[in-house]
Amino acid sequence: MKKIVPVLLLVVLFLAGCTGGTIMLPGLQPIVESFNANPASISAGQTSTLSWTVSGATTVTIDQGIGSVALTGSRAVSPPATTVYTLTASGTGGTATATTQVVVTGTVPPVSTGFPVINSFVGTPAIISLGGSATLSWNVSNATEVSINHDVGLVGSLGSVIVSPLTTTTYTLTASNSYGSLSATALIQVSGVPSTPVGLPVVNYFNASPPIISSGGSSLFRWNVSNAASVTIDNGIGPVPDHGTTLVSPPYSTVYTLTAVNSYGYITQTLSVLVSGSPPPVTFAVTSVTASASPPSYSGSCPYQFNFSAIITANGSGTVNYQWERSDGTSDLPQSVSFSSAGSVVVTTYWVLGGSYSGWERVRILSPNSMLSNQAYFSLSCM
Repeated sequence: MKKIVPVLLLVVLFLAGCTGGTIMLPGLQPIVESFNANPASISAGQTSTLSWTVSGATTVTIDQGIGSVALTGSRAVSPPATTVYTLTASGTGGTATATTQVVVTGTVPPVSTGFPVINSFVGTPAIISLGGSATLSWNVSNATEVSINHDVGLVGSLGSVIVSPLTTTTYTLTASNSYGSLSATALIQVSGVPSTPVGLPVVNYFNASPPIISSGGSSLFRWNVSNAASVTIDNGIGPVPDHGTTLVSPPYSTVYTLTAVNSYGYITQTLSVLVSGSPPPVTFAVTSVTASASPPSYSGSCPYQFNFSAIITANGSGTVNYQWERSDGTSDLPQSVSFSSAGSVVVTTYWVLGGSYSGWERVRILSPNSMLSNQAYFSLSCM
Protein backbone atom coordinates (compact mmCIF):
# COMPACT_ATOMS: atom_id res chain seq x y z
CA MET A 1 0.00 0.00 0.00
CA LYS A 2 2.88 2.43 0.76
CA LYS A 3 4.15 2.07 -2.81
CA ILE A 4 0.84 3.14 -4.35
CA VAL A 5 0.93 6.77 -3.04
CA PRO A 6 4.20 7.80 -4.79
CA VAL A 7 3.01 6.18 -8.00
CA LEU A 8 -0.29 8.08 -7.90
CA LEU A 9 1.55 11.35 -7.25
CA LEU A 10 3.77 10.75 -10.30
CA VAL A 11 0.70 10.07 -12.43
CA VAL A 12 -0.96 13.32 -11.32
CA LEU A 13 2.18 15.33 -12.04
CA PHE A 14 2.52 13.65 -15.46
CA LEU A 15 -1.09 14.44 -16.39
CA ALA A 16 -0.72 18.05 -15.31
CA GLY A 17 2.35 18.44 -17.51
CA CYS A 18 0.57 16.92 -20.49
CA THR A 19 -2.38 19.31 -20.27
CA GLY A 20 -0.26 22.43 -19.75
CA GLY A 21 -1.60 22.99 -16.21
CA THR A 22 0.32 24.04 -13.11
CA ILE A 23 -0.10 22.32 -9.78
CA MET A 24 0.16 24.74 -6.83
CA LEU A 25 1.16 22.64 -3.84
CA PRO A 26 0.54 24.40 -0.53
CA GLY A 27 3.60 25.56 1.34
CA LEU A 28 5.93 26.05 -1.67
CA GLN A 29 8.36 28.99 -1.51
CA PRO A 30 7.66 31.80 -4.07
CA ILE A 31 10.28 32.09 -6.81
CA VAL A 32 11.59 35.39 -8.21
CA GLU A 33 12.55 34.20 -11.67
CA SER A 34 13.90 37.59 -12.78
CA PHE A 35 14.14 41.18 -11.55
CA ASN A 36 16.30 43.65 -13.44
CA ALA A 37 16.64 47.27 -14.60
CA ASN A 38 17.21 48.30 -18.21
CA PRO A 39 19.34 50.30 -18.57
CA ALA A 40 21.12 49.70 -15.29
CA SER A 41 22.86 53.09 -15.50
CA ILE A 42 21.20 56.39 -16.45
CA SER A 43 21.98 60.10 -16.32
CA ALA A 44 20.10 62.36 -13.92
CA GLY A 45 16.58 62.98 -15.25
CA GLN A 46 16.51 59.90 -17.52
CA THR A 47 14.34 56.77 -17.14
CA SER A 48 15.07 53.09 -16.54
CA THR A 49 12.56 50.22 -16.79
CA LEU A 50 12.21 47.66 -14.00
CA SER A 51 11.04 44.23 -15.23
CA TRP A 52 10.17 41.17 -13.15
CA THR A 53 8.74 37.66 -13.30
CA VAL A 54 7.53 35.84 -10.16
CA SER A 55 5.84 32.47 -9.66
CA GLY A 56 4.19 30.77 -6.69
CA ALA A 57 3.32 34.05 -4.93
CA THR A 58 0.04 35.59 -3.78
CA THR A 59 1.38 39.16 -3.51
CA VAL A 60 4.33 41.03 -5.00
CA THR A 61 5.55 44.46 -3.86
CA ILE A 62 8.44 46.76 -4.80
CA ASP A 63 9.75 49.44 -2.45
CA GLN A 64 10.79 53.05 -3.20
CA GLY A 65 7.16 54.12 -3.51
CA ILE A 66 6.08 51.62 -6.18
CA GLY A 67 3.93 49.33 -3.98
CA SER A 68 1.88 46.29 -5.05
CA VAL A 69 2.40 44.94 -8.58
CA ALA A 70 1.38 41.93 -10.69
CA LEU A 71 3.41 38.70 -10.72
CA THR A 72 4.84 39.71 -14.09
CA GLY A 73 5.26 43.27 -15.31
CA SER A 74 7.42 46.34 -15.80
CA ARG A 75 7.57 49.88 -14.44
CA ALA A 76 9.44 52.99 -15.62
CA VAL A 77 11.39 54.79 -12.86
CA SER A 78 13.43 58.01 -12.75
CA PRO A 79 15.33 57.98 -9.44
CA PRO A 80 17.11 61.27 -8.59
CA ALA A 81 20.11 59.33 -7.25
CA THR A 82 21.55 55.82 -7.39
CA THR A 83 18.82 53.59 -5.94
CA VAL A 84 18.46 49.94 -4.96
CA TYR A 85 14.97 48.52 -5.55
CA THR A 86 13.81 45.50 -3.53
CA LEU A 87 11.08 43.15 -4.79
CA THR A 88 9.28 41.05 -2.16
CA ALA A 89 7.17 38.03 -3.19
CA SER A 90 4.92 36.47 -0.55
CA GLY A 91 2.96 33.20 -0.63
CA THR A 92 1.69 30.40 1.56
CA GLY A 93 5.20 28.97 1.80
CA GLY A 94 6.94 32.17 2.89
CA THR A 95 8.62 35.10 1.13
CA ALA A 96 11.37 35.63 -1.40
CA THR A 97 13.21 38.86 -2.21
CA ALA A 98 15.39 40.14 -5.01
CA THR A 99 17.13 43.47 -5.63
CA THR A 100 18.26 45.46 -8.62
CA GLN A 101 20.13 48.74 -8.78
CA VAL A 102 19.74 51.79 -11.01
CA VAL A 103 22.97 53.81 -11.06
CA VAL A 104 22.38 57.54 -11.63
CA THR A 105 25.31 59.64 -12.83
CA GLY A 106 25.56 63.41 -12.61
CA THR A 107 23.49 63.69 -9.44
CA VAL A 108 23.99 66.08 -6.55
CA PRO A 109 23.49 65.33 -2.88
CA PRO A 110 19.84 65.73 -1.92
CA VAL A 111 18.83 68.96 -0.25
CA SER A 112 18.70 68.24 3.46
CA THR A 113 16.99 71.48 4.48
CA GLY A 114 14.49 73.82 2.94
CA PHE A 115 11.30 73.27 0.98
CA PRO A 116 10.49 70.00 -0.82
CA VAL A 117 11.55 69.69 -4.47
CA ILE A 118 9.11 68.40 -7.11
CA ASN A 119 11.50 67.11 -9.78
CA SER A 120 8.67 66.01 -12.07
CA PHE A 121 4.91 65.39 -12.17
CA VAL A 122 3.43 64.40 -15.54
CA GLY A 123 0.39 62.63 -16.98
CA THR A 124 0.85 60.26 -19.94
CA PRO A 125 -0.90 60.47 -22.32
CA ALA A 126 -2.10 64.02 -21.72
CA ILE A 127 -5.24 63.43 -23.84
CA ILE A 128 -7.44 60.32 -23.53
CA SER A 129 -10.83 59.26 -24.87
CA LEU A 130 -13.80 59.00 -22.54
CA GLY A 131 -13.39 55.70 -20.68
CA GLY A 132 -9.63 55.54 -21.28
CA SER A 133 -6.76 55.70 -18.77
CA ALA A 134 -3.63 57.74 -18.21
CA THR A 135 -0.60 57.28 -15.96
CA LEU A 136 0.46 59.93 -13.47
CA SER A 137 4.20 59.74 -12.68
CA TRP A 138 6.13 61.81 -10.15
CA ASN A 139 9.54 62.29 -8.56
CA VAL A 140 9.84 64.32 -5.32
CA SER A 141 12.85 65.06 -3.11
CA ASN A 142 13.17 66.27 0.50
CA ALA A 143 9.49 65.68 1.40
CA THR A 144 8.05 63.94 4.45
CA GLU A 145 4.57 63.62 2.90
CA VAL A 146 3.37 63.52 -0.71
CA SER A 147 -0.29 63.43 -1.77
CA ILE A 148 -2.38 63.75 -4.94
CA ASN A 149 -5.97 64.98 -4.97
CA HIS A 150 -9.02 63.45 -6.70
CA ASP A 151 -9.01 60.39 -4.41
CA VAL A 152 -5.44 59.29 -5.19
CA GLY A 153 -4.35 60.17 -1.63
CA LEU A 154 -0.96 59.68 0.04
CA VAL A 155 1.82 58.33 -2.20
CA GLY A 156 5.55 57.71 -2.03
CA SER A 157 8.19 60.20 -3.15
CA LEU A 158 8.64 58.30 -6.41
CA GLY A 159 6.02 56.36 -8.30
CA SER A 160 3.10 56.25 -10.72
CA VAL A 161 -0.63 55.54 -10.67
CA ILE A 162 -3.26 54.85 -13.34
CA VAL A 163 -6.26 57.22 -13.43
CA SER A 164 -9.44 57.23 -15.51
CA PRO A 165 -11.10 60.64 -15.18
CA LEU A 166 -14.58 61.07 -16.66
CA THR A 167 -13.96 64.70 -17.56
CA THR A 168 -10.90 66.87 -18.19
CA THR A 169 -9.19 66.93 -14.80
CA THR A 170 -6.27 68.77 -13.24
CA TYR A 171 -4.43 66.58 -10.71
CA THR A 172 -2.49 68.42 -8.02
CA LEU A 173 0.51 66.86 -6.25
CA THR A 174 1.40 68.40 -2.89
CA ALA A 175 4.79 67.76 -1.24
CA SER A 176 5.28 68.81 2.39
CA ASN A 177 7.94 68.90 5.08
CA SER A 178 8.62 70.95 8.21
CA TYR A 179 9.53 74.02 6.12
CA GLY A 180 6.21 74.10 4.24
CA SER A 181 4.61 72.65 1.12
CA LEU A 182 4.85 72.96 -2.66
CA SER A 183 2.45 71.77 -5.36
CA ALA A 184 2.50 70.87 -9.05
CA THR A 185 -0.31 70.03 -11.45
CA ALA A 186 -0.82 67.61 -14.35
CA LEU A 187 -3.77 68.05 -16.74
CA ILE A 188 -5.49 65.01 -18.27
CA GLN A 189 -7.84 66.09 -21.06
CA VAL A 190 -10.78 63.80 -21.84
CA SER A 191 -12.05 64.01 -25.42
CA GLY A 192 -15.74 63.52 -26.13
CA VAL A 193 -16.75 65.52 -23.06
CA PRO A 194 -17.88 69.14 -23.53
CA SER A 195 -15.93 71.68 -21.55
CA THR A 196 -16.30 75.41 -21.07
CA PRO A 197 -13.46 77.76 -20.09
CA VAL A 198 -14.99 79.03 -16.86
CA GLY A 199 -13.55 79.13 -13.37
CA LEU A 200 -9.96 79.51 -12.26
CA PRO A 201 -7.04 79.37 -14.71
CA VAL A 202 -5.51 75.97 -15.46
CA VAL A 203 -1.75 75.39 -15.49
CA ASN A 204 -1.50 72.58 -18.04
CA TYR A 205 2.24 72.20 -17.41
CA PHE A 206 5.19 74.10 -15.96
CA ASN A 207 8.50 72.22 -16.09
CA ALA A 208 12.26 72.65 -16.33
CA SER A 209 14.72 70.74 -18.50
CA PRO A 210 17.00 69.75 -16.91
CA PRO A 211 15.79 70.24 -13.33
CA ILE A 212 19.41 69.91 -12.07
CA ILE A 213 22.19 72.10 -13.54
CA SER A 214 25.83 72.82 -12.78
CA SER A 215 26.90 76.22 -11.47
CA GLY A 216 26.85 78.61 -14.44
CA GLY A 217 24.57 76.35 -16.50
CA SER A 218 21.03 76.95 -17.78
CA SER A 219 17.66 75.22 -17.62
CA LEU A 220 14.83 75.63 -20.14
CA PHE A 221 11.42 76.49 -18.67
CA ARG A 222 8.29 75.41 -20.58
CA TRP A 223 4.76 76.35 -19.57
CA ASN A 224 1.21 76.23 -20.89
CA VAL A 225 -1.73 77.95 -19.16
CA SER A 226 -5.42 77.99 -20.10
CA ASN A 227 -8.19 80.46 -19.22
CA ALA A 228 -5.86 83.14 -17.79
CA ALA A 229 -5.95 86.91 -18.23
CA SER A 230 -2.33 87.29 -17.14
CA VAL A 231 0.61 85.01 -16.32
CA THR A 232 3.77 85.93 -14.41
CA ILE A 233 6.85 84.05 -13.18
CA ASP A 234 8.84 85.49 -10.27
CA ASN A 235 12.59 85.73 -9.61
CA GLY A 236 13.17 88.31 -12.35
CA ILE A 237 11.21 86.72 -15.22
CA GLY A 238 8.02 88.82 -14.89
CA PRO A 239 4.93 88.83 -17.18
CA VAL A 240 4.89 86.07 -19.82
CA PRO A 241 2.40 84.82 -22.47
CA ASP A 242 0.05 81.96 -21.61
CA HIS A 243 2.47 79.51 -23.24
CA GLY A 244 6.14 79.68 -24.08
CA THR A 245 9.73 78.93 -23.06
CA THR A 246 12.60 80.81 -21.43
CA LEU A 247 16.12 80.03 -20.25
CA VAL A 248 17.06 80.54 -16.59
CA SER A 249 20.52 80.47 -15.01
CA PRO A 250 20.07 80.79 -11.25
CA PRO A 251 23.31 81.17 -9.25
CA TYR A 252 22.01 78.72 -6.64
CA SER A 253 19.08 76.35 -6.12
CA THR A 254 15.92 78.41 -6.63
CA VAL A 255 12.15 77.92 -6.38
CA TYR A 256 10.22 79.71 -9.15
CA THR A 257 6.50 80.51 -8.84
CA LEU A 258 4.15 80.86 -11.82
CA THR A 259 0.96 82.85 -11.08
CA ALA A 260 -2.04 82.78 -13.45
CA VAL A 261 -4.89 85.26 -12.88
CA ASN A 262 -8.39 85.80 -14.29
CA SER A 263 -11.65 87.33 -13.07
CA TYR A 264 -12.40 84.22 -10.96
CA GLY A 265 -9.16 84.46 -8.99
CA TYR A 266 -5.65 83.09 -9.30
CA ILE A 267 -3.67 79.84 -9.17
CA THR A 268 0.04 79.29 -8.56
CA GLN A 269 2.49 76.52 -9.33
CA THR A 270 6.09 76.23 -8.17
CA LEU A 271 9.12 74.75 -9.90
CA SER A 272 12.58 74.09 -8.44
CA VAL A 273 15.92 74.26 -10.23
CA LEU A 274 18.77 72.63 -8.28
CA VAL A 275 22.28 74.02 -8.85
CA SER A 276 25.22 71.73 -8.10
CA GLY A 277 28.72 73.00 -7.36
CA SER A 278 27.59 76.26 -5.77
CA PRO A 279 27.56 77.12 -2.08
CA PRO A 280 24.07 77.19 -0.61
CA PRO A 281 22.79 80.73 -0.07
CA VAL A 282 22.00 82.10 3.33
CA THR A 283 18.39 81.12 3.89
CA PHE A 284 16.28 84.20 3.17
CA ALA A 285 13.21 84.47 5.39
CA VAL A 286 10.66 86.86 6.80
CA THR A 287 11.27 87.17 10.53
CA SER A 288 8.22 89.23 11.52
CA VAL A 289 5.12 90.94 10.10
CA THR A 290 2.84 93.37 11.98
CA ALA A 291 -0.39 94.94 10.66
CA SER A 292 -2.31 98.03 11.82
CA ALA A 293 -5.53 99.87 10.85
CA SER A 294 -5.87 103.64 10.40
CA PRO A 295 -8.08 104.76 12.02
CA PRO A 296 -8.96 101.80 14.27
CA SER A 297 -12.54 103.12 14.53
CA TYR A 298 -14.81 105.65 12.82
CA SER A 299 -18.32 106.99 13.39
CA GLY A 300 -19.90 109.24 10.75
CA SER A 301 -21.10 109.38 7.16
CA CYS A 302 -20.57 106.40 4.85
CA PRO A 303 -19.12 105.04 2.65
CA TYR A 304 -15.77 105.26 4.43
CA GLN A 305 -12.25 104.08 3.57
CA PHE A 306 -10.04 102.39 6.16
CA ASN A 307 -6.30 102.29 5.43
CA PHE A 308 -4.09 99.41 6.55
CA SER A 309 -0.32 99.07 6.72
CA ALA A 310 2.00 96.21 7.61
CA ILE A 311 5.68 96.16 8.52
CA ILE A 312 7.47 93.16 6.97
CA THR A 313 10.94 92.41 8.34
CA ALA A 314 13.38 90.05 6.55
CA ASN A 315 16.87 88.80 7.37
CA GLY A 316 18.53 89.54 4.02
CA SER A 317 18.05 90.32 0.33
CA GLY A 318 15.33 88.65 -1.71
CA THR A 319 11.70 88.78 -2.79
CA VAL A 320 8.76 88.32 -0.42
CA ASN A 321 5.38 87.24 -1.77
CA TYR A 322 2.38 88.17 0.37
CA GLN A 323 -1.35 88.91 0.26
CA TRP A 324 -3.88 90.81 2.37
CA GLU A 325 -6.77 88.83 3.90
CA ARG A 326 -10.03 90.21 5.27
CA SER A 327 -12.43 89.12 7.99
CA ASP A 328 -15.23 88.65 5.41
CA GLY A 329 -13.29 85.79 3.80
CA THR A 330 -12.00 87.72 0.78
CA SER A 331 -8.37 88.43 -0.06
CA ASP A 332 -6.30 90.56 -2.43
CA LEU A 333 -4.23 89.11 -5.25
CA PRO A 334 -0.70 88.00 -4.26
CA GLN A 335 1.84 90.83 -4.32
CA SER A 336 5.62 90.95 -3.95
CA VAL A 337 8.15 93.27 -2.35
CA SER A 338 11.93 93.18 -2.79
CA PHE A 339 14.57 93.53 -0.08
CA SER A 340 18.05 94.72 -1.07
CA SER A 341 19.34 93.86 2.40
CA ALA A 342 18.12 92.86 5.84
CA GLY A 343 15.55 95.29 7.21
CA SER A 344 11.87 96.27 7.12
CA VAL A 345 9.45 97.35 4.40
CA VAL A 346 5.98 98.88 4.81
CA VAL A 347 3.15 97.61 2.57
CA THR A 348 -0.35 99.11 2.44
CA THR A 349 -3.92 98.44 1.33
CA TYR A 350 -7.41 99.89 1.95
CA TRP A 351 -11.01 98.77 2.40
CA VAL A 352 -14.05 100.90 1.48
CA LEU A 353 -17.22 100.05 3.40
CA GLY A 354 -20.74 101.38 2.89
CA GLY A 355 -22.36 100.21 6.13
CA SER A 356 -21.62 99.66 9.79
CA TYR A 357 -19.15 96.83 10.25
CA SER A 358 -16.46 95.56 12.61
CA GLY A 359 -13.69 93.39 11.26
CA TRP A 360 -9.98 93.07 10.52
CA GLU A 361 -7.31 92.77 7.86
CA ARG A 362 -4.08 90.81 8.11
CA VAL A 363 -1.10 89.87 5.94
CA ARG A 364 -0.21 86.32 4.96
CA ILE A 365 3.42 85.75 3.92
CA LEU A 366 3.40 83.20 1.06
CA SER A 367 7.16 82.88 0.47
CA PRO A 368 10.05 82.48 1.16
CA ASN A 369 8.40 81.11 4.32
CA SER A 370 4.88 80.99 5.68
CA MET A 371 3.80 83.51 8.32
CA LEU A 372 0.65 85.36 9.43
CA SER A 373 0.50 88.85 10.89
CA ASN A 374 -1.77 89.91 13.71
CA GLN A 375 -5.36 90.84 12.85
CA ALA A 376 -5.62 94.65 12.53
CA TYR A 377 -9.10 95.26 13.95
CA PHE A 378 -11.32 98.23 13.05
CA SER A 379 -14.89 99.35 13.71
CA LEU A 380 -17.24 101.42 11.50
CA SER A 381 -20.49 103.02 12.67
CA CYS A 382 -22.42 104.74 9.88
CA MET A 383 -24.62 107.67 10.94
